[in-house]
Amino acid sequence: MAPCTLIVDDDASHGQMLVEGLREAGWNAYSVTSVIQAISRVQHSARVSLVVSDIRMDDGNGFDLLRTIRELGNSVPVILMSSFGTGATQEEALAAGAYAYLPKPFALDDLVALVIRAHAEAS
Repeated sequence: MAPCTLIVDDDASHGQMLVEGLREAGWNAYSVTSVIQAISRVQHSARVSLVVSDIRMDDGNGFDLLRTIRELGNSVPVILMSSFGTGATQEEALAAGAYAYLPKPFALDDLVALVIRAHAEAS
């Protein structure tokens, strides 16, 4: 089964833009707009091989999502992103076990490079 990147962003248009960019770069990707949907997808889909999540969302945050994924025993890499972050946010994300942190706005090429690296290291 082909690996798939799950984008989690409560801004549906931003999530879809990232999905389209990853697909154009040759990656399988889809998006959801809530922490609850993301947890369900990670629990019930063996296809999810990477999660890219916004930190601030309506029903929780990326740190909650990362913590829950780990509590479920899933080691899928998680990239956290935010437009409200600081250097301290990046340090907190990495200390919490995130694979990487991306400050918004970011170039799609930066995300694609991280997706490539994360999939290569997870293989």
